[in-house]
Amino acid sequence: MSYEYRLPVVILLLVVGLGLFARTIYGRFLVLKAGKPETRWDLVENRVRALLEVGLGQAKMFKEPASGLLHALTFWGFVVLGARTTQLFVQGFSPDWPLPFIEPIYAPIKDFTAAIVLLSILGFFYRRLIVKPKRIAYSGEALLILGFIGGLMVTEFLFEGLHFGGMMATGNPEKIAYASEHVSHAPIGGFLANLFATSGIAPKTQEILGEVNYWIHLAIVLTFMNLLPLSKHFHVITSLPNVFLSKLEPKGALSFVPDIEKSLEEELPLGLSKTEDLSWKQILDLYTCTECGRCEVNCPAWTTGKPLNPKMIILDIRDHVYADQARIIAGGKSVATAQLAISGEVSAAEAEGAMPALIAAVNTDAIWSCTTCRSCSEQCPVMIEHVDKIIDIRRHLVMTRNEFPKEVGTTLKNIESKSNPWGMASGKRFDWAKDQNIPTLADTENPEYLFYVGCAGSFDDRAKEITLATAKILKAAGIRYAVMGKKEKCCGDPARRMGNEYLFQTMAQDNIDTWKEAGVTKIVSNCPHCYNTIKNEYKQLGASFEMVHHSELIPQLIADGRLNLSQGDAQKVVFHDSCYMGRHNDVYEQPREALKAIPGLELLEIERSEKMGMCCGAGGARMFMEEKIGDRINNVRVEQLLEAKPEIIASSCPFCMTMLSDGVGAADKKDSVKTKDIAELIADRLIMPPEPGQEEEVAAAE
Repeated sequence: MSYEYRLPVVILLLVVGLGLFARTIYGRFLVLKAGKPETRWDLVENRVRALLEVGLGQAKMFKEPASGLLHALTFWGFVVLGARTTQLFVQGFSPDWPLPFIEPIYAPIKDFTAAIVLLSILGFFYRRLIVKPKRIAYSGEALLILGFIGGLMVTEFLFEGLHFGGMMATGNPEKIAYASEHVSHAPIGGFLANLFATSGIAPKTQEILGEVNYWIHLAIVLTFMNLLPLSKHFHVITSLPNVFLSKLEPKGALSFVPDIEKSLEEELPLGLSKTEDLSWKQILDLYTCTECGRCEVNCPAWTTGKPLNPKMIILDIRDHVYADQARIIAGGKSVATAQLAISGEVSAAEAEGAMPALIAAVNTDAIWSCTTCRSCSEQCPVMIEHVDKIIDIRRHLVMTRNEFPKEVGTTLKNIESKSNPWGMASGKRFDWAKDQNIPTLADTENPEYLFYVGCAGSFDDRAKEITLATAKILKAAGIRYAVMGKKEKCCGDPARRMGNEYLFQTMAQDNIDTWKEAGVTKIVSNCPHCYNTIKNEYKQLGASFEMVHHSELIPQLIADGRLNLSQGDAQKVVFHDSCYMGRHNDVYEQPREALKAIPGLELLEIERSEKMGMCCGAGGARMFMEEKIGDRINNVRVEQLLEAKPEIIASSCPFCMTMLSDGVGAADKKDSVKTKDIAELIADRLIMPPEPGQEEEVAAAE
């Protein structure tokens, strides 16, 4: 068969296919370009590592082993088969063009890879049509794409088998030798060629059928390529860049709003309310969503009946971006109409003060349901940041529209006037230390650590016990520390998570100025929220303190021999990971090391622990808001922890302690299950060193 006709047809297909693709991609690029600036070119070494591990290595996919393996094999298969796709297009210009130098090595790899991909696609069909996992919504588009991928594998095999099988069936020694040479290294292609050669099908018919499969293969490639940017499968193109450009360090820090005071004075819109408020990286996140639902099924709000669905937040914003693409590219402004807010349709006349289209379509109950636990981002296989967009919407509601739940207004007012979320008199902030001989900065020269107690540890009766236990440990270890006493102020975490960036920056700057003036360089805290804010977010204001959490410090003190623990009764303990220590700061092993060091204690684990752990429900300033919709998150979390049949549920966060204690009470388990902070468990077993001047008495007693 003469293949001269291939050249003009391939050129036509490439011109049309690549032209349409370039046009679509250019539009998507212009939208990205219109996004607000954001720096994502730092930490190159970390980005390359993330690209290799998460992008190419598909590490996050294996949190669900079966589906993760199928996806990884399909992805890796596409990477390997890229050379074969290139070869087939080049053969439109030069028939039977081999891959230079690597054909003998590549051919068997290509065949086995294509077979593995085909089996994976069959596995996906079985999963979607038979198993039907809860998080996977039925999608005709997804089935079409799977069909395309499977079709590429089938047409690859059929083209090679029929093309060379037809040559072998001619009986022509030269053609047989030529065909045999080309399929000698391709086990599946060679098998099919030999099968077709002896099938009795006329050689000409085989060549025609082979050519049909060749053109079907090329048509699928170009059609598939043009569908990608128009569908959820856009992630095939954007996932690797999104992983490379993802938020890496510090994960626990929300975005910083510069010149916040000036923006408020000039009444500029703040936060996220319309598409042009998005940064280019946030838009890239939207492009990259795979709609896999991992964020959805791991969200504590969604799984307890709240209206927050992290996946739908991303998809709703993405749909607005797509609908607004022409206007964004043209540099136009959002159309804000009351009719749009009500019906989703743009009316001719704009209504005064109506919400912009994007935020009008968002359920505000969903926005205020978020606990900022970062489970969504932790589970996302392409490293999308959901929380930053939710907090940006809160910022707009709070600072621009002055619209928020009643409890939010009360809490923000308390922080502003009393410097604590509960509205307790600031003069009572040091009452927890009454008769305890706790050193303060005012009367301690050059302490090694500032012990930042925090609002919960200062005012909450249950958290005060954790504060005293931590102070006891610091004393036992011989650490020179001091507290601020009545002069201590809120770190600003609740204000920032509620969306009041101005109040956060004000509180943070006051603390920074005070600590710098006092010569503070190292800070210890037993609150993960204070720890995360001071460690990761104060840097945005130009301050850098050496921050340590008591769950990090305690095991180090034990390892250094600075804490001695006594033998006690055998106890079974299960540990609940604080989101702000775990997913925000990757502190998982240290608190467990502290618990394992306690003589007689048996540490239990449950399935949903560490990175897969569930939030207690208090994060994102939810500690200060009523939970009126669905099941209580803390009750569900306690039920999970009780599956281990523990005698103690341990934590390292005062907010978690409140939520877990309430959950144990709701489960009617207070008599059989205790809730303890790791500091309390350690303090209960401490062998205290003798007070100065008592060394001789101790020695005589021994």
